[in-house]
Amino acid sequence: MKRFSNLLFYLILAVVFIFMLNWLIRQMIYPAPRMGVGNPPLGMEEIAVSLSDKSVCYGWLYQNPAADDVAPVILFFHGNGENLQTMAYSGIYQDFQNLGVHFLAMDYPGYGKSTGSASEKMLLEAADSAFVWIADRFFDHPKIICGWSLGAGVAFQTAAKYSHLLDGFIALSPWSSLTDVAAAHYPRWLVNLALRESYNSLEAAAKIQCPALIIHGENDRIIPASQGESVAKTLSNAEWISVTQTGHNDLFSRQIVWNEMREFLNQIHLKK
Repeated sequence: MKRFSNLLFYLILAVVFIFMLNWLIRQMIYPAPRMGVGNPPLGMEEIAVSLSDKSVCYGWLYQNPAADDVAPVILFFHGNGENLQTMAYSGIYQDFQNLGVHFLAMDYPGYGKSTGSASEKMLLEAADSAFVWIADRFFDHPKIICGWSLGAGVAFQTAAKYSHLLDGFIALSPWSSLTDVAAAHYPRWLVNLALRESYNSLEAAAKIQCPALIIHGENDRIIPASQGESVAKTLSNAEWISVTQTGHNDLFSRQIVWNEMREFLNQIHLKK
C-alpha cells in the first residue's frame, strides 16, 4: 500500500511538473503585452479577420496615398512580446511608411484586441486569413510577407503555403525551428519533453520560390545568427544580410536594415 501511495505521489508530481513546464513554455513563446490596443494612428485603418473558432484578429492597414497602382503591399508579423499598440509607440509604422509601400500589421490571437488563444495552429490560421484579405484587397499589387522573430516563424509557414502568389519574402531574425532556438538555451531533452510546437522554418524555406531577403544581427543572443543563415541557404533565391554589432531587439534601429528592405522592395516594384 505504501509503495502504491509513493507511486501515486510521484505520478501526480510528474503531471504537475509537465503542466507547469507547459505553462512556462507558453509564457515564454507568447508573452502578450498587457498594454491595451486603442485606435490606429492617423492615416491607418483597423481591419478584422475571423477564424474557425469564432475568434477575431485585428490588424492596422496603411494605404500609401502617394503610391502608384502597382506599389507593393507588405503583410507584417511582429515579435512575441509586441502588439499593435507597442509598435505604434516604437515608431516602426513610420519606418514602414517611409518605404513607400502599403502594409498591414497583424496582431495574433490573444494579443491586444484580438480574441482567442495563441498557439501555432491559431497563429498560422490568422496569418492565412490576413494573407487572403490582402490578396483580395490588393489583387494587382506585388505581395510581400515579412516577419520578425516569432513573426518570422509565422511568415515562413505562410509564405510556403502561398509561395505561388508572392512576389517577395522578408525574414528578420528568423530561427531554423522553434525547437532549435529553445535548445540553444535549454537542455535538448527538456525541450523535447515540453515543446509541442515547431514553426519549422527550414522545412518551409524549401517550398518558397520567390525572391527573399534574410536579415539578422550577428550578435543575436536570443536567436543565433547561424540559424538565420541556415534558412537563407535553404531558400532558392535569397540574399543574406548579417548586421554587425547588432543583437536581437536593436535590429530595427539600424538604418542598414531599412536601406536593404527599401532596395529589395524597389526591385520588386520595378519588375511590375
